[in-house]
Amino acid sequence: MLDGPSPVDMDELDGFSILLVDDHALFRDGIALALAQCAPGLRLIPVATLDEAQGWLQRAGADVDLVLIDYRLPGIDGLKGAVGLRAAFPQTACALMSGADDPALPERTRRAGLAGYFHKSIDLQRLLAGLRQLAAGETCFPSDSMAPDLAESAPLRELTERQREVLRRVAAGATNKEIALSMGIAPHTVKNHLAQAFERLGAANRTQAAAMVRDDQHG
Repeated sequence: MLDGPSPVDMDELDGFSILLVDDHALFRDGIALALAQCAPGLRLIPVATLDEAQGWLQRAGADVDLVLIDYRLPGIDGLKGAVGLRAAFPQTACALMSGADDPALPERTRRAGLAGYFHKSIDLQRLLAGLRQLAAGETCFPSDSMAPDLAESAPLRELTERQREVLRRVAAGATNKEIALSMGIAPHTVKNHLAQAFERLGAANRTQAAAMVRDDQHG
């Protein structure tokens, strides 16, 4: 289990109320358990659909501080759903959470007027830090607190932006085919970017290169 801040560090979240909208019960339960352990003063209301979320807000909108919505909900784009809820209940902040490997999604979320974006691979400490930002009335996006800056590392500065982007996706666990599809390039182009990146980094393979990227993110 991930280590998180102790409950005493989470005073900023006391009384903060989150409506979590996600159709996967296991994910909802896991988030609820983790937050209850680290921020017992925080209130989390888990629901499976936007209709349920809308019902909650109609009944007790003033008592909900944040609606955290999964991007991939059955039958609906979670971002569009979040924008709709935000328009209907402007007093309540909305944020998006997604497991999608889409580097444009955080900026789309920001431009849509939402308060924040979290990738589902985020560790518990960063999630709590982001929620504290939102509880303080700030926004929280990857460029604010969570995005890796590969350009800071000296070896990684030798790579082109395309090579760095491919390595980001490799480090996130994407296959060459998935990288090609998400970046709109051919699979052999992905292979070429990786081969050149391996040479410049002195990495023997994608596993070693991915480890270098992760070390850089946490270094």
